[in-house]
Amino acid sequence: MSGIATALTALRHRDFRWLWAGTFCATGGQWIQQATLGWVAYQLTGSGTLLGAVLGMRAIPMLLLAPVSGLVAERYDRRRALAASQVLVCVISLLLALALALDALRVWHLFAFTLLAGVGAVFDRTLRSALVFNVVPRTEVAHAVALNSIAFSVMRAIGPGAAGVLIASIGPAWNFGLQALLYLAVAGNALMIRATHEPQGVKTGASAWEDLKEGAHFVVTHPVARVMLVLGLVPPLLLIPSFSALMPVFAVNVFHSGPEGLGLLLSAVGVGGVLGGVLAAWLTQHDRVGYVQTLAIVAFAVALAGFAYSPTLHVAVFFLAVAGMAEMVHATIHVTTLQMCAPQEMRGRVASLLPVFPAFISIGSLTSGVGADRIGPALTVLLTALAAACIACAAWMRSTALRKVKLSGLVANKT
Repeated sequence: MSGIATALTALRHRDFRWLWAGTFCATGGQWIQQATLGWVAYQLTGSGTLLGAVLGMRAIPMLLLAPVSGLVAERYDRRRALAASQVLVCVISLLLALALALDALRVWHLFAFTLLAGVGAVFDRTLRSALVFNVVPRTEVAHAVALNSIAFSVMRAIGPGAAGVLIASIGPAWNFGLQALLYLAVAGNALMIRATHEPQGVKTGASAWEDLKEGAHFVVTHPVARVMLVLGLVPPLLLIPSFSALMPVFAVNVFHSGPEGLGLLLSAVGVGGVLGGVLAAWLTQHDRVGYVQTLAIVAFAVALAGFAYSPTLHVAVFFLAVAGMAEMVHATIHVTTLQMCAPQEMRGRVASLLPVFPAFISIGSLTSGVGADRIGPALTVLLTALAAACIACAAWMRSTALRKVKLSGLVANKT
C-alpha cells in the first residue's frame, strides 16, 4: 500500500475526522489572517521594520505561554481548552473587522490583535498536537500528523489567494469576518471529539513548577529531543520569515504587483506544502527520519535562495512551491519524531514546544524586516538561507542521535 493510502487509514477514526476538519478551519483562518494582516500593516505604515514588528508580537505569548499550554494539555480536558482558545480568536477577529469597516484602525490595534491572536495560536498548536494521541492509536500517529500537514498546506494554498481577492474586491474587513467564522467552527469541531486512545498525563500531585522543570530536563538531556529542538528552530528563525514577513515587500517592491500577486506568492507555498504533505506521507515508510529532516532543510534553503533572485513573478512562484514542499516534509517528520520520543506522561509538555517554534517566526520576521530595509530583501533571504543550510549540515555531522533515530524505534518508544 502506498504511503498516502496508508495515511488515509487514520480517517477511519471518527474523532480524528472531527479533529482533521478543525485543522482545515483553523489553518484557513490563520492563513487568511496572515495575508490580510501583513497587507494591512504594510499599507498602513509603509515600513518593513514595522511590518516585522507587528508580526513579531506573536512571539511574546508563544514564548511565555507555551509551557502553560503544555500543563493545560495534561491537566484539563483538551477538547474544551481548544474550543475556548478559538472563541477568543473569533471575538478579536470580529473586533478588528469592525475597526476596519469603520475606518478606525490604528497601528496599536494591529499590535494588540497580534498579541491576543498569539495567545489563541499557542494553545491551538499544543492542544491540537496532543489530541492526535487521543484520537488515533500510537501506530497511526505518523499517518495522522501527515494528514494534518496536508490540511495545513491545502488551506495555505487557498487562504492567501482568497485573502488577496477579497482585499482587492471588497476590502480586508471581510477577511477578518470570515476568519472569525472559521475559528468558531474550530471550537465546535473540538467539542465533537469524545474518544480517548491514550490517557492524558499521569497526575502525580507534583506542582506546576516541578512538572515544568521535569519537562525541560527531559528535552535538554534526551539526545533525540535535544537535536529536534535545534532542528525545529532553524526554519522558523531563518527560513519561514522569507515568505511570512517579506512577501508583501517582494510583491510590492520587487515584482511590482498588487494584493493578487501577494496571494499568488503565498498560495504557491501552500501548493508546494500540499505536495510536501503527500510526500511526507510516503516518507513514513522511510525509517531514517533524521536523514529526511536534514535533507529537507537544505532543500528548503536552496529553494528560497532561488526565489530571492528570481527574475519574474512566475519563476518566484516555482521556487516558492519547492520551498513549501521541503518545509512540509521537514515539519511533518519533525513533529512526529519530537512527540513520539517523549513518554506518555510528558506528552503535553513536549507538545508545548511546538508553538515555541512558530514564535521564532516572529523574531525572524523582525530581523528580516530590518534586513530588508537595510540591505534589501533578496540579500536578506540569501544570507538567512545559507545560515540555515550550514546549521542543518553541522547538526547531521555532530549528532549521532540524529543519524541513528528511526521511525520504527519511535513507534516502539525505543529512541
